[in-house]
Amino acid sequence: MKVVYLSARSIVLPIKNGITLALGYFDGLHIAHQNIIKQTITVANELGSQSGVLTFQPNPKFFIGKQKLESLLTPHNMKINLLNKLRVDYLFVIKFDYDIVKMSHKRFIEKFIIPLDTKHVVSGFDFEYGYKGKGNVNTLFTDGNEKFGVSIIDEQKLRNDKISSSLIRTFILNGQVNEVKAYLGRFYTTEGIVIHGFKRGREMGFPTANIFTIDNYLLPHKGVYIVLVEVFQKVYKGIANIGHNPTFNENNNKSVEVHIIDFNQEIYQEKITITWIKKIRDEEKFHSINELVNQLSQDKEKAINFDIKA
Repeated sequence: MKVVYLSARSIVLPIKNGITLALGYFDGLHIAHQNIIKQTITVANELGSQSGVLTFQPNPKFFIGKQKLESLLTPHNMKINLLNKLRVDYLFVIKFDYDIVKMSHKRFIEKFIIPLDTKHVVSGFDFEYGYKGKGNVNTLFTDGNEKFGVSIIDEQKLRNDKISSSLIRTFILNGQVNEVKAYLGRFYTTEGIVIHGFKRGREMGFPTANIFTIDNYLLPHKGVYIVLVEVFQKVYKGIANIGHNPTFNENNNKSVEVHIIDFNQEIYQEKITITWIKKIRDEEKFHSINELVNQLSQDKEKAINFDIKA
């Protein structure tokens, strides 16, 4: 997949054989997003064109103040990796800034869509573009001077809920990571770098990797989770704690600590991937170290015995 970065000042060039484009921000690349992209690839094959996704960076909702924090389900690099796995030919990333905010919806299409030699566009029913979101699925065809076809994917539901990034975010923030897979199409994952901690886990017989979360991943609610940990290209079971270490009165900063089961290697400064499987309990303050160790032993046993279905 070729990644092309664009801005309001870019000269946009045509794609050989033309292109069929999926339009949207696609945070999460959940199953509704995947259906949009699969339809895009299908149409591209029918038309003999290239397939592509046109998106934005940073998150438009964050940039214009509709979202307070840019906590993402799929930061930019993960989005690239996932789209590459879906076998998209091109990813166009528009720098979302004040020049884009002020651009009219018709000018947006004239600037970015038509010059690519776009044959067809595919979007969700709620896609908006241009100044104050005045462009929408009803204006795409006319804004494009009828030069390309348009396919709109209707609202998609699962268990009577609209499949959306907002719903998935709610599950994660509530600690219901086990609910996410049905909507995301995969378990939720985050990436981080292992940093030095207080080494208290090692002293108790439960060495933990302290994780500095890279990018702006949305983190699950405080508590203890069964996880999978990928390090050195191998995957291990583990238990992860998100919280403030109340037993040791470290209440200032939310932290992520992972105990990797059957693993004993030096991994400081290594990048690891955490796959969040299931929350097993809330964070607790224990009256003694022995009480904490006993609970950690039970948590570890639950993780070892838990059947993780792909």
